[in-house]
Amino acid sequence: MNSHSPTVFLFSALFSLTTAQTNFAAEPFYQGKTLRVVVSSAAGGGSDIVARLMMRNLPRHIAGSPTIIVENMPGAGEIVGANYVYGKAKPDGLTALFATGTPINQLIELPGIEFDVTKMQIVGGSSESVAAFVRSDKTGVKSARDLLNPKGAIVIGGSGYGSIKDVSMLAAMNLLGVKGPTYVTGYGSAGPIRLAFERGEVNFTQETAVGIARSVLPWVKDGWTAMLYQVGFLDSKGNITKDPVWKELGIDIPSIAEVYRTIYGRDAAGPAWEAQKALTGGYSLTRMMALAPKTPPALVAELRKAFLAMGKDQTFLSEWNKSQGSPPRLVPGEEAGAITASILKAPREAANILKKLSAP
Repeated sequence: MNSHSPTVFLFSALFSLTTAQTNFAAEPFYQGKTLRVVVSSAAGGGSDIVARLMMRNLPRHIAGSPTIIVENMPGAGEIVGANYVYGKAKPDGLTALFATGTPINQLIELPGIEFDVTKMQIVGGSSESVAAFVRSDKTGVKSARDLLNPKGAIVIGGSGYGSIKDVSMLAAMNLLGVKGPTYVTGYGSAGPIRLAFERGEVNFTQETAVGIARSVLPWVKDGWTAMLYQVGFLDSKGNITKDPVWKELGIDIPSIAEVYRTIYGRDAAGPAWEAQKALTGGYSLTRMMALAPKTPPALVAELRKAFLAMGKDQTFLSEWNKSQGSPPRLVPGEEAGAITASILKAPREAANILKKLSAP
């Protein structure tokens, strides 16, 4: 017959309890949980496609491999979804926003905004390189300098009033001093604008590197379309940089800052330039994933770490390249926060210019 002293039983019980507590503490927060990602635009659009692509790949890099569900919450220029995550979602790390153009929307004070993006916890984002092009056969414009003296009217083709695409093109015209361009908008997306460009309804617009590589470069080679300038990116220190993707595509085009310097013999400055810089920042952080204010820092750090790891995942990169046509340019959370702050530091005069350009 075996016998045990009370001391042995007590030690055994304490050991079992300590082991259970250690195992419980070691269990990742996201294990067995569901992370809900609110996409602030409609299903099937560019942002929705990118969001779902990312969310298919992100879970395996989060400790605990949570289930991620994507919910579309469009409305009011992507304001409805942002308002929800900012003010109504619990700051528990289980609801995130995926949105486009949020800092610019706040800068120009679109109606209905109830959020402050600087108080949100940005997990990460992506940037989108864009460049402007023109029908040289309709306008006689072969370089950006020619915009000041076109042989035919400049007719801008846009997505919709207040969209970053439209405001960006109008701000560039304002900065460069292009007189009296005609502005036609409401096409919704790049595809319909491209068709209007081919039909001659419009003769000036801008697109992403992916769209240009696939559809516009053949027109350039045929001689009836000319590339004019790239918008570039805003770095975390507020400086504008050129995107090397254009050289990789065989297009050596100047930044809008270089165009201004070529035309006027000096560096751009003043409210019109600050407005352009803010929009460049908007493209530097085209889309972002963010959590509500007061989300526990450890959960923010966990998702930021996972976002960075996803950017090195060959499965993700392969899927992205297949979908988007070029490698992703992902922006880490801290850098995204710095870019956001830089955009919102634009002088009031610059913000007023953008407000005016956003109005119908």
